[in-house]
Amino acid sequence: MTPTTPNAEEPQPCLQRLRRAALRHPRCTPALYEQLGARWQAEGRTAAALDALYGRFFVLERLGLALDLRRQLEAGLKQATEAHLPQQAARLHEALGRLHYQMGEYQLASTHWSQALDLAAMLGDGRTGVAARIGLGQIHYALGDWPTGERFHSDARGLLQGLDDDYLESKLRINLGVGLFNRQQYEAAAQEFGLGRAAAARAGHRDYVAEAQWHEARSAQARGQHEQALQLCREALARARLAGYAWLQTMASATLTELAAAGDDIAEAIRCGEESLELARRLGARRQQSTAHRALAKLYQNQGRLQAALNHLWQHQELEGELYRLSLPERLSALARFDLSQQPPEERLLNLSNRMWSIESEENLAAAVQAMRPEIESVLAVDAVQFWWDAQGRGEFAPLPPVAAAQLDAEHCPSYLAMLDALHQPLALSEWSLHPCHAELSALAGASGLVLPQSRLEFALRLQGRVRAVLWLDQQHALRAWSRDELLRASHIAKLYERLLLALDLAQAKRAQQEMEREKFSSLGRLVASVAHDVNTPVGVAITAASGLGDAAARSLQALRGERVSRQELTALAEQMHASAELVERNLQRAATLIGDFKRISVDQQAETLETFRLADYLRSVVSVHSPVLRKAGIECKLDIPEALEMTQVSGLLTQVFSNLIMNSLTHAFPAGRGGQIEIAAEACGTDQLLISYSDDGVGLSPEARRHAFEPFFTTKRGQGGSGLGMYIVYSIVHKLGGSLELPERPRGMCLRMRLPRSAQV
Repeated sequence: MTPTTPNAEEPQPCLQRLRRAALRHPRCTPALYEQLGARWQAEGRTAAALDALYGRFFVLERLGLALDLRRQLEAGLKQATEAHLPQQAARLHEALGRLHYQMGEYQLASTHWSQALDLAAMLGDGRTGVAARIGLGQIHYALGDWPTGERFHSDARGLLQGLDDDYLESKLRINLGVGLFNRQQYEAAAQEFGLGRAAAARAGHRDYVAEAQWHEARSAQARGQHEQALQLCREALARARLAGYAWLQTMASATLTELAAAGDDIAEAIRCGEESLELARRLGARRQQSTAHRALAKLYQNQGRLQAALNHLWQHQELEGELYRLSLPERLSALARFDLSQQPPEERLLNLSNRMWSIESEENLAAAVQAMRPEIESVLAVDAVQFWWDAQGRGEFAPLPPVAAAQLDAEHCPSYLAMLDALHQPLALSEWSLHPCHAELSALAGASGLVLPQSRLEFALRLQGRVRAVLWLDQQHALRAWSRDELLRASHIAKLYERLLLALDLAQAKRAQQEMEREKFSSLGRLVASVAHDVNTPVGVAITAASGLGDAAARSLQALRGERVSRQELTALAEQMHASAELVERNLQRAATLIGDFKRISVDQQAETLETFRLADYLRSVVSVHSPVLRKAGIECKLDIPEALEMTQVSGLLTQVFSNLIMNSLTHAFPAGRGGQIEIAAEACGTDQLLISYSDDGVGLSPEARRHAFEPFFTTKRGQGGSGLGMYIVYSIVHKLGGSLELPERPRGMCLRMRLPRSAQV
């Protein structure tokens, strides 16, 4: 029954039905694929039209007619590239790889399959990736590099797991069997061929059932089982003819040539050899033509037909020369290491790696990036190196050196930034126009005057798990298929840039640590001045009261030494002395409390030992030390903490947290003379955590300040006493104590919530 062409069906269901029909009626479907492709092309459904072209190739390849599609496949690939259709481009690259492989053009086949692999990796297209790896393994087999071919097929087997694709499994099993066969492991090879035949039968793929059977025939031949080999090969050839599988007809005929010659049936061997040669010519398969000519030359020589033998031998030599020339670029690249006229890339890369850069500032980083650029362009033979850096860690990447209006940020490139977060491998694009974020990056280039590349390697450079820079390595004037060696060199260069970023990060961390120490002692100095001022008052009152007490005592003594003293006079003097004594005691106690609290806080800030304490009592001491400046600023500090709430923590670090929060409120939240309120509340959160809230009713935080509040050196009071380290110190200490922080939005003032473990571990 002949399939009919659907009229108004959606492309994908239609293509799925057609693929199933192609397995049963391969000769009926190419015309249907062609009709559908033309219709969808006219309707502007470019992706569907290219999918139809790929499906048509799949069928014609089996029929030995795929060479007729070469120009259409190349035009389709160009169209997919221009229309930014990476999925279709990957499939067409894979198809062209198969076509060039069949023709013995291994360099071109390798280029197309490599580009298919790059696109498949970018898209997460496992099927295309497996098919391309199988093809690259076949090229290495054809060139006699069996171990490398087997590695490619082993990689493909790992990727195939979970895909549940019997067609690809049968193809892979057959190729794994070929590798074992050529290592003379004939029993193991036969097992793989049997598994391949079973997978092909499950997939309903008659071609691979026949191909697996042909390979089984070769295994039997190698084991000396002549009759079994002859029977299996004839059955495989019959299946291939029935399925219209022209390549297999060529190969099975060649094997029958060998079997007939081994059985001294020279006439049958010549007939099979001529049939194999004719089929190989139709396919344009140079390797198979060469093999057939060589076999026929030997057969005709055995018959004494020397002219015919000589003709075939000449054609064999001509084809071998052509195959050699087609693989010459690969052979020449193997000799490149003997050229001493210039330093090889690896040596220059090693020299670059050994160069020591002093990165103490952003200016040092910019200078190093600029100095490395020409050397990297030379090592990788690229036209441009672009380094984009997120200097503030805000997700805003700018190029070094700067380019006007050029910035990768959430406003202009949201999809690209999301892609970078997920990018943990190099993004290798032989055709940059197939970039998944092509539209965003093209718009960026148009606005900033950047040159769009033909090909590109992209790396997301990370520090502490966050993307902090992006590296682009561009080929601007021609397409480039990135080799494995080039990817390895480029990956090494990306690590060099990450090393520069790490050096700057360490220098900034060191500077921040030094500033934090200075800030700590500066804060302690301010506390000393404040406490000294506040202690002066009760001490002054106590001195005055003590003076009054001494005066009353002197008058009492004088009265008692007189001849007469009244009860009333003595009572008045006693009451005055009692009042003065109370005043002295109360003020000295106040001074002692202030000094004790300060001593405890100042000592605790320098110590990092664990102690168990009641949180309410401890925070009263912290607030008490700051009470002079709070009172002077007209700020009330309220505590809302259960009295019995205890914790075991490094109290000195906790003191630094609340001292910095209080000083931050005094500096930023309350303009001079305004006054206000600070509230510290705490509650148990489960059995092992505390939730502590610190809030004030001051001017609050702007969205910008909220976003960057915990960054080192960020301050809204630059040059007005703000160091930019107070909240950074809070953030660092809370995380050191095993806690977390958040700054929830609120209509007025600022609120900071921290979660801390009730019992810290040393």
